[in-house]
Amino acid sequence: MKQLIYYYDYDRLSFAKWRKEQNIIDSPRLLIEINFQDDNISKLKKLLKYMETLFPHATVVGMQSEAAFINQQVRNNINRSIISITEFESSTISSLVLDLENEYIMGQGEKRVPDIAKIEKCILPNTQAIQMLSNYNTEYSGFFIDEIGKAFNHLKIFGGGATSHSLDVPDSLLFHGNIIYKKAVVLIFMHGENLSVEIYKSFDWKPISKKKEITKIDDMMIYSIGESSALDIYRKYFNNIETNISAFLQVPIYMTKNNISQSVHILKADFEKQAIISARPLELGDVVQLSIGDYNAMMNRIHEIYHFLSNTPAQSLWIGACLSYEYGFRIPLQYYISHIEDLNNIFGYMTSQEYFNLPNHPNTCNNHSFVLVAISESSSSFVKIKKANPNDLHPFEVSNKNLHSIMHKTASELNHLTENLEGTVHQRTKELESLNFDLQHKIDQAVRKEKKQNAIMSQQARLASMGEILENIAHQWRQPLNTVSWVLNDAMIKVKLGRGDDIDILELTHKINHSIQFLSDTIEDFRRFVDKSSDMPQTFNIKKMIESTILLIKETFIKLNINLELDCDERITFKGFENDLKHVVMNLINNSRDAFEEKKIEDGLILIKVYQDSENLTITVKDNAGGIPKAIIKSIFEPYFTTKHKTKGTGLGLYMSKQMIEKVNGTIEVLSVMNKKTTFAIKLPINEEV
Repeated sequence: MKQLIYYYDYDRLSFAKWRKEQNIIDSPRLLIEINFQDDNISKLKKLLKYMETLFPHATVVGMQSEAAFINQQVRNNINRSIISITEFESSTISSLVLDLENEYIMGQGEKRVPDIAKIEKCILPNTQAIQMLSNYNTEYSGFFIDEIGKAFNHLKIFGGGATSHSLDVPDSLLFHGNIIYKKAVVLIFMHGENLSVEIYKSFDWKPISKKKEITKIDDMMIYSIGESSALDIYRKYFNNIETNISAFLQVPIYMTKNNISQSVHILKADFEKQAIISARPLELGDVVQLSIGDYNAMMNRIHEIYHFLSNTPAQSLWIGACLSYEYGFRIPLQYYISHIEDLNNIFGYMTSQEYFNLPNHPNTCNNHSFVLVAISESSSSFVKIKKANPNDLHPFEVSNKNLHSIMHKTASELNHLTENLEGTVHQRTKELESLNFDLQHKIDQAVRKEKKQNAIMSQQARLASMGEILENIAHQWRQPLNTVSWVLNDAMIKVKLGRGDDIDILELTHKINHSIQFLSDTIEDFRRFVDKSSDMPQTFNIKKMIESTILLIKETFIKLNINLELDCDERITFKGFENDLKHVVMNLINNSRDAFEEKKIEDGLILIKVYQDSENLTITVKDNAGGIPKAIIKSIFEPYFTTKHKTKGTGLGLYMSKQMIEKVNGTIEVLSVMNKKTTFAIKLPINEEV
C-alpha cells in the first residue's frame, strides 16, 4: 500500500509524466481523492473527465476545501488542486452516494434520515472503516451523519464537510466519479483483513463566559440564553457581528452533557429574529457558554501527535481540520504537519464539520476539532516523522501561548468576579428594601468593581507590548554590560602583568557607575510603564515622558531604519495619567512602524510635535507610511477592527487609546492622505479636572 500526493496546476503533460514516473496503473484498488481549490465548476468538470479517462476503474472522490496542505504549510487561494492517490495491495474499496436530492427518507420537518438498509448492503464481514464526505452543511447535517454513526458504531468512521471559499455562500462542491452533487453524502468503504485504520482526534476549546441556560429554542434556532437574546450574547464580545460572521467560527457555543464536553458550531444568524442557528440540536434548559480555542493546549498536542505516529502503523494519512483553525489557530495546525517528513503522507481538508466515530463517543459529526487518520496494510510500516522539540518553537509562538494562558486565566477570573458581583447585587437588593440609607454605599461599591474590571482590560493591553519592550531592553543592556566587562578585564590583565599602578581607580569607577546608572534608568523606565499602583493624576514633563517611551522601543526602529524626531519644548508639563499617555504614544508609533514594515518603505520618518496654548495641549504623530485607505479610516477606532494579519493585531490598540484619551475629556483624531502621510492628533484640555 502506498500514498502519493500531487499538486495539480492543470498541466496535463506534467501530470502524465509524473504518473509514468510513479508507475501508477489504473486499478479498482486505487482511491483517488481531490481537494478542489476553486469555485470554477467548469474547471472541475474538465478535471474529473480527465481523471475518468486515465483511471476508469478507480474510485475518484473529493470536495471543495477552504484551504489545503502544501509543502507542510496551510495555504488558501491557490490555483492548484491537491490529488491524493492511495493504492491498496490486499484490501479493496467500494463507494456509495446518498444523493439527498432523491435518496432519503423524510423525517420530521426538514430532517433527512439516511437509508440504513441501503448502506448495510455495502458492509462486508471484513469492512474496517467508512470515510464520509459531505456538502450537506445545514442545521440538519449533524443529525443525518450521527444516524449513520449510531447504526455502524462498530466501524471506524472519519471524514468531513466541504467548505466553499466564502462564508456567505452556503453551497459547496462534492463529487464522485465525474458527477458533481448539490446535496449529497459520499461513503467510501474500506475492506480488508490486514487493513488497520486508527484515528487521532483533539478537542481544545475552553469556556470564556458565564454558564447560562437556553431559555427559548425552536429546533435548531436558539432565541435566548439566560435573560438575553442569543445574538446579544455574541454582541458583548463582537459588536460588529452583522459584518463579521467569522466570529461564530472563532467563538462557538460550549457545553458539557452526560460528562462529555463538546462545542456546537453556529451555522448562521437570523438578525430579524435575533436568533442563532446551530449545527446540532440543543434542548431547553441546556447550560451553555461561549468558548475560544485553547492555544496553549493546541501547541502541546505536537508531542501527542508525535507519539501517535511513532506507535501507529501508517502508510497513508488523512487530515480533517476544522475551519476555525483557518480563522485563528493556523499556527498549531502548521506545527502538527511540519513534523511529517514525507509530503506524500500529508493530505486532507479544511472542513466545516469533522466526522469521527470512536468507542464511547456518541456523536459522529463533530465541530472545532482536528482529526488525523492512519491507514495501513502492514503492522511494521510507519510514516517518517521528526521528533517534536519544544526549542523548535519561535519566540512568537511561545509568547502567544503565554498570552492565551493569561487570557483564559483572566476570563476565568472575570467570570468568577461576575458571579460574585451578581450574588452581591442580589443580596444588596434585598437589603435596600429596608435600608435605603445604604444606597450610595452600594453604588460606590459597584463603581469600584467596574473600575477593577476596566483596570484588568488596560493591563491586558499593556501585556501585549511587554514582549517587544523587553527585547528592546535586552539590546540596550548589551553595550553597558560589555563596557563593564571590558573595564574589569582590562584592570585584571594589568594586575596580572604587575601594572596595578597604571589603573586609574577613579576613572574605572566612573565608567562602571555610568554603565550601571544606564541599566538602572532603563529598568526604572520599564517599571514606570507597567506600574499602575496609583490612580491619581500627576504633573509630569511631556518631553521626558515621550523620550522615555521611545527609549523602550527604539531598537526595533533602528533595525528598520526608521527615524524618530521629537519637537517639544522642554518646559511643557501636564497634569494627568502619565502611563496612559505613554501607552497611547507607544501604540501610535508602533502602528506607524508596522505600516512601514508591511509596505516595505525605506527611510521611514515619524515626527512627533507638541504644542500648547492657554486651553489645550496638542500632540501630533505624523508618518510617511503611505496613508490609510478612505474606506476604513472611519472604522479604525472601533474595537476589534484591524487591517493586520490575525497573528499580529487584535484590533484593540486604537480603541483602548481612544478610551484613555476620552477618560480625561480629550480627543484623538486622524487625518490621512492616501499614498502619502498620516497624522494622529491628540488634544488634551489643560484646565479640566481629571
